[in-house]
Amino acid sequence: MPRSFTWFFWLSALSVALVSWRVLVAPVDLVMPAMAHYLADFPLSLAAHILFGPLALLLAPFQLWQGLRQRRPGLHRWLGRLYGLSILGGGLASLTLLPGFEGSRFAALGFGTLAVLWIGITLWGIGRARAGDIAAHRRWMQRSVALTFAAVTLRLIMAPLMAAGWSLTETYDITAWGSWLINLAVLEIWQRWRVQRPRVA
Repeated sequence: MPRSFTWFFWLSALSVALVSWRVLVAPVDLVMPAMAHYLADFPLSLAAHILFGPLALLLAPFQLWQGLRQRRPGLHRWLGRLYGLSILGGGLASLTLLPGFEGSRFAALGFGTLAVLWIGITLWGIGRARAGDIAAHRRWMQRSVALTFAAVTLRLIMAPLMAAGWSLTETYDITAWGSWLINLAVLEIWQRWRVQRPRVA
């Protein structure tokens, strides 16, 4: 990847992950008022979502770090297990929060689809590694990271919409789908380009 995007990827992923954990030191209704309504009926799911989602985002850059994979393969595997468990916990928590979601059904479907794909693609990618197909493992885990990075893309889309006067709930109709479809589309184009570039050369 271009060095400029690599820096953006690292900084944005780590920043969003760490900022999301501000609820560990301050009340949810103060720092995340849009999520506070889940406390009454879904406290455990909300806690899992807030804990495991940012943890997956925090680990994602380290899992793509080629130097770490080459020099410390054992650490890469253990972090990969933690990454997978984080996605399983965060994805299942997201699905159990859907009954309390305050956006439209269209937006709920978008977030629900993201959660199912997030879990499924990650487990498939881990399975490819266990089967010894490392090339397929890397492709599928790149897709997993693209879905994890939806937490960043969502905020990048949401900010200008809210600046234009949209309410938070209204932005969900765009972010629930755009936050991960854009990421997957860009990744697929990049993966195809990497495969075709040696042929052209």
